[in-house]
Amino acid sequence: MRIVSLRAIPVELTLKEPFTITHETVDTAVNVFIRLETDQGIVGWGCATPDSVTQETEASVLKACRGPFRDLLVDRDPIRINLLNDVIEQQLPENQSAKAGVNMALYDLLGKAAGLPLYRLLGGYRDRIETSVTVGLNPVDVMVARAREIVARGFTCLKIKCGMDPHQDIEAVQAIRGEVGPAVKIRLDANEGYTVEQALQVIQTLEALGADIELLEQPTPARYLYALKEVTAQCPVPIMADETVLTFSDSLKAIKLQIADLINIKLMKIGGITNALKANLAAELAEIPVMVGCMNESMGAMAAGVHFACAFKNVAYADLDSALDFTDDVVTGGARYENGCVVPVEKPGLGIEVKL
Repeated sequence: MRIVSLRAIPVELTLKEPFTITHETVDTAVNVFIRLETDQGIVGWGCATPDSVTQETEASVLKACRGPFRDLLVDRDPIRINLLNDVIEQQLPENQSAKAGVNMALYDLLGKAAGLPLYRLLGGYRDRIETSVTVGLNPVDVMVARAREIVARGFTCLKIKCGMDPHQDIEAVQAIRGEVGPAVKIRLDANEGYTVEQALQVIQTLEALGADIELLEQPTPARYLYALKEVTAQCPVPIMADETVLTFSDSLKAIKLQIADLINIKLMKIGGITNALKANLAAELAEIPVMVGCMNESMGAMAAGVHFACAFKNVAYADLDSALDFTDDVVTGGARYENGCVVPVEKPGLGIEVKL
């Protein structure tokens, strides 16, 4: 089998409501859909979500896909994913989300050629995983209403954004805990917004108030590795690295230096499933559990995260909710939500249908 064409198709998707974290507010998200076709008529789909975190834009993704990626992939055997990933990594060390989109499309082709859903092809540890759903930064009453609505839809885990104002964060988390009750899990994500002292103050205060926080994600700026390590050493709840672990080499550094209790693997940051496999194995060997997260991703990209998360025991957490956020996603299938979990479909590959 040979790849005969690679197309990159940008689509701007609209969020149901503006989404705010510590450093930005967005109301739309560009997703670039990658379409690989083989000489046997099999089509594989992937999706890239350029973001300031990976220092990519729509233009940079399109340039990479329509130029060097096409040159490197066309007329190659798509089943030799490890070889193709190595070639791409050597030629283009940057372009993480673009690489992720292409890599997803290769795995979609592999699953379709094998006639298996991707999570089963990768090992199929589980057939569903509990996911958090995110509550963005807003006035406290808005955040409480959002949390109430999420739980009413059957979700059992909330990820609450924080990091701009420690006092408001404490107020918001306490109000949300009072609204949703003790059975709902609460995770916090500061997106680099705290100092070491602020992070410890917020968690210690919330723990004293009985808020029962499951974990705190990326409390301090990504570049300050030892600040994150200091929070990890002193904090009474597990600390997760996210922006600190953009790439596979970042993940290895975090594991070696023991700077966090957990790491968040996002396919868009790490460059796709092949690199995520390596990072998850390294984390498992170090006895560090992993979360699989997402960016502002269409189901076209998020489905790959769902299949990956369900394939491996060491993926203990999932934050795979981005497909819930759009009014106009062009993808159906991939995964569904059920009783607080996200469930991969049983169709071959990623199991998605793309309507462009």
